[in-house]
Amino acid sequence: MQKEDTLPYDVFDVFTPSQPAKLSFIDRETINSGLVNALRTPGKQIVVYGHSGSGKTTLLSNKLYQTYEGHITSQCMKGMSFEQLVIDAFDQLAPYYEEQKSTKESATSKASLAATYKSIKLALEASHTSEYSKNEKRALPPQLTPQSLGRLLGSSKKCWVIEDFHKIDETEKQKLSQLLKVFMDLAPEHRLLKIICLGAVDTARQVVAYDEEMRRRVAEIHVPLMSDQEIYQIVNKGEELLNIRFPSALRSKVAKHACGVASICHQLCLNMCIDANVIGKQGSPKALSDKNFDRAVEMYIEDASDSLRGAFDKALKQRNKTKFDSSRLIIEALAFAHERGLARLKLLSRIQENSPSYTDAILKIHIKKLLEAEYGSILRHDSDSGLYSFKDPFYRAYAQTIIHTENNDHAEPLSTSAMTSHILVHLRENLIIIEHEEHRQPSR
Repeated sequence: MQKEDTLPYDVFDVFTPSQPAKLSFIDRETINSGLVNALRTPGKQIVVYGHSGSGKTTLLSNKLYQTYEGHITSQCMKGMSFEQLVIDAFDQLAPYYEEQKSTKESATSKASLAATYKSIKLALEASHTSEYSKNEKRALPPQLTPQSLGRLLGSSKKCWVIEDFHKIDETEKQKLSQLLKVFMDLAPEHRLLKIICLGAVDTARQVVAYDEEMRRRVAEIHVPLMSDQEIYQIVNKGEELLNIRFPSALRSKVAKHACGVASICHQLCLNMCIDANVIGKQGSPKALSDKNFDRAVEMYIEDASDSLRGAFDKALKQRNKTKFDSSRLIIEALAFAHERGLARLKLLSRIQENSPSYTDAILKIHIKKLLEAEYGSILRHDSDSGLYSFKDPFYRAYAQTIIHTENNDHAEPLSTSAMTSHILVHLRENLIIIEHEEHRQPSR
């Protein structure tokens, strides 16, 4: 039994929208076996990829908890260099090498590695260089080679998790590819030595640029968005842990609004519990209501209103004077399309209804931008179906809201409360349409 099961917990431990789930972790069998096998295979490096919110970090965190004594995590940002990542990993090994007490069995090898660590640390401390900016950079000392980092990591029995590696430049990805090769070659010496790269893109090759010859030595783990059934499992675990009940209609609403994103499910369930004054496990079963759900959605929109507005401001910002305002044309075409989205050529057809000279070449270039952070990341692309859609129903409802307000000649931007009301209206209308379509489908 895991530690978390034996300690007191409350609703914030059960529904965790801002951190990996533990108590309400859903073991996704379709992905689990591939990830576990890769973690256990000596020398196998791993790339885990999928849409933001698909549950990559939660899945990995729980499997690492079962497999490793510990791990270190580096978070990538745009403009970050490979050298900065290597130094970050080295710095995180400090507690192990500065506090460990060698046993008789491994005293010699550990003492040698501890001396190596101390030597590299002194070289790093001596390499501080002030630049014209207020930031300080540390040069990578000659002693901190890929081999030395691998041996230090391997001896500590930790693996190295690199999150959002897709954000850094292509040349830096190529350097990581070379490091993967080194770690593979060190496997006979350190069986658990491993790098795990996480990225929110369509393919593993967009996360790490590695050679074709490495293909069989890198496990590519795709984590898709959750199915409705998997979202229901999160709700079920919450029911059991807190002794609460979600009526079936409420479960369906949570699944439709979550749109496969676990963090949205967690946030809506948490908001419902807070509204119903459920903080810990209930003495007797307590049923949540539609009123709790409506308030939960309202709370979600209020909390997300600034980020929604900011994302669309980025998307709609005109950076250059062009014949077409592509962002606006794409948003308008998708806003009132089916909630699952449109294939590119179908999207083009919709745009051309009002802008006949708009071309597929322009669309190809611009729609990819709306997937990127610089343009608000308001869309997502399903590589399996080929459909482009809004990131989730809240983004779609926001798009409908701004189109509605513009068409009604609003001179001033809507206040947060007015914006929330409009988004709620569109969300409810969309949900009614979805439920109506599902009822019309023939039973299987």
